[in-house]
Amino acid sequence: MNGDLEKTLNELGPEYRDVVARLRSAREVEPSGTRAFSLPRTEWWRHVGYLVAASLLVALGLSIFMQDAANAPREPYAGAKVYTVAYAPTEEALEIIVASQRADGSWSNDFITRQNAAALRASEDARMKIAYRRAVRYLRSKGLAPLTDEELKLRGEYAARAIAGA
Repeated sequence: MNGDLEKTLNELGPEYRDVVARLRSAREVEPSGTRAFSLPRTEWWRHVGYLVAASLLVALGLSIFMQDAANAPREPYAGAKVYTVAYAPTEEALEIIVASQRADGSWSNDFITRQNAAALRASEDARMKIAYRRAVRYLRSKGLAPLTDEELKLRGEYAARAIAGA
């Protein structure tokens, strides 16, 4: 101890000299030169390899899922066709409707199922009547019914105004 510390210890009194003696008698720990939580160099590189592999896997997955976005139609209302095909019940439109019907008699949602069933109702073709009955069976199981002719007409007029205004 230096002189300043000895002087401070004398001022504090003899009971503190015992405390200092106990502290000085304890073992001194020498630093080992390595950190307690460091990884060996080979372990560090292995973890970097995992990160690179995971990054490549994510990039590959995103590129697969984003392929359809690159090939998507560039028409402003390309997705609206599925909602508007029932408003002009031509033979071509009815063929599109029947071709897109699911096995349970529905389409992608109940909104479309109700209006497509209403569009199929007016057809005299046997295939269209079968598709209509399947759609009605599905709608009844959900507590719904096809649109009335008036509701289908009003939806068609609204869609025509919305597309013309856009």
